[in-house]
Amino acid sequence: MGTDVRGTPEAIDAEWLTDALAEAGVARGAVVTHVSFVGLIGTGQTGRNGRFALTWDEPEGRPASVVAKFPSDDPHARATAFGNGTYLREFAFYDELVHTVGVRTPRMYVARYDADAPDFVLLMEDVAGSVQGDQLAGLTEDQAVLAVDEAVRLHAPRWGDPTLEAQLGRGLTREMAAAGASMAYEATLEGFLARLGHRLDPEVVLLTRALAPYVGSWALGLGTPSTVVHMDYRPDNFLFGRDPGAPPIVVVDWQTVSAGPAMNDLAYMIGGAFEPQRRAAVERGLVERYRTGLEAEGIEYDADTCWRDYRLASLWGVIMTVIATVYAQETDRGNDMLTAMGNRHGRHALDLQAIALLS
Repeated sequence: MGTDVRGTPEAIDAEWLTDALAEAGVARGAVVTHVSFVGLIGTGQTGRNGRFALTWDEPEGRPASVVAKFPSDDPHARATAFGNGTYLREFAFYDELVHTVGVRTPRMYVARYDADAPDFVLLMEDVAGSVQGDQLAGLTEDQAVLAVDEAVRLHAPRWGDPTLEAQLGRGLTREMAAAGASMAYEATLEGFLARLGHRLDPEVVLLTRALAPYVGSWALGLGTPSTVVHMDYRPDNFLFGRDPGAPPIVVVDWQTVSAGPAMNDLAYMIGGAFEPQRRAAVERGLVERYRTGLEAEGIEYDADTCWRDYRLASLWGVIMTVIATVYAQETDRGNDMLTAMGNRHGRHALDLQAIALLS
């Protein structure tokens, strides 16, 4: 999995960067003579992303900056993420899986993971001319269309691939994963409500409790073929092109990548990115655009089954928000974001009567 893992911004130096970028075929004989830590970027609760400015002895055709991703500096969040495989999943996505799907991600220069330390680092392209989405502000409809089309590029290539569960399950059967999801939800529900329950709509609080007995059944699904799913497919994890020549959208943060129903990504994105009234006005059009996008790639997905799966998948936003609230590092912005997610996803599942599909 690679050696000499530098898991903090302070550990990154010019010599290490030269060797890492030579390994990636980027240095091409040039040497990084100086590196400056520009600062942390993004709003991640589980990992840290830092930008570094590079000085080369031969700068032409070589990146002037790179981004590195490190484990959290919060001991609880760090231990949890190593313990549940969060960091390992992101490493494995870039090391083994990214070349098999069509989604636009940052170019990965070096991915290293040390299970014994434990430690990890990702060294990647700095996507210049792009701006990060904002979960609190949500998406415009045009931005949501970009995310829908990019989801097709992610999901279509491995749709129904029978090897995925072995590749991404890390030894867990679907039944074992479902039991784990149920246990995680039950273990975190009261902590979630203690932290944010007073900020949630009363109907949403009732929903979070009503959902607890059904999380395992939800995770087993309704028989729709699995594919590669991001599972945290939301505005904070999108980079939107701002300057001419920048890619329209880039998807980052692959710490929750899994094999599962594609609608988990789509419903999570739509349900969390819009306030309920606006979401209700745009969601059918966005879901149909996604479905016809899959059809253009040769995947048959009838409209009734697609909508049923979308309804069921609206529960993922509730489940994710409950669990993430307890496991992630607590920040003021994080609490505001998770409150917005809890209310939006809760109302989404209520409006679509999602639990009725399991009872």
